[in-house]
Amino acid sequence: MWAMRSWLVEGEQVSVKCRPHPRILVWPITMGLLLIVAASAALAKLQSAQFASWAPGAAQLREPGIVLLLTAVLLIEIAYPVRRVIRWANTRYVLTNQRMVIRRGNLRRSQDDFVLARVQSVDMRQKLRQRMVGAGELDFHMVTGGVRTVHDVPHIQEFKNYTHEAWMKLFRASFQPAPGQGYYAEEVDPSESQSIGKEQRKLGREQ
Repeated sequence: MWAMRSWLVEGEQVSVKCRPHPRILVWPITMGLLLIVAASAALAKLQSAQFASWAPGAAQLREPGIVLLLTAVLLIEIAYPVRRVIRWANTRYVLTNQRMVIRRGNLRRSQDDFVLARVQSVDMRQKLRQRMVGAGELDFHMVTGGVRTVHDVPHIQEFKNYTHEAWMKLFRASFQPAPGQGYYAEEVDPSESQSIGKEQRKLGREQ
């Protein structure tokens, strides 16, 4: 909670906090499992008896082949499936009453802010596979003309409703300024007010 408060501005409150929808992990995890299965089959072929049957006279290459295979599998697993899972685990979508925030990373952290007061409209998009799991894309149309997109938002309809509610509160507040001393361009001095009242009464008698 302390880490969360450290980047919130005064008066800012968190409405929703979540990760991207885990559907984005299906393909990386599938690829990782298939790679492990393929590596296991290759290791079986590199056992002494199997290796001697299909590569006679090359026994000296068996151990280097095993080391090369395991190293390649490990590097590929780290470069794709493991990296994607870590990226997903360290990504947060945070909606506050003032902005939409995308925070990525742990040691090397990056943060994208969409200030709701600068948003013109919010649209939701869903592909077929996203509709099946309730995920979707959320497009923030900025008043400057650009579009900022939050990808694979879980429970997209509910998230959009929270976003629209926060945006509408800011929109209404922009049309309700609080008048105070000095708010108007010119304020009438009390002595001038009395003089104006006398002139109005005089005009009324003349009419």
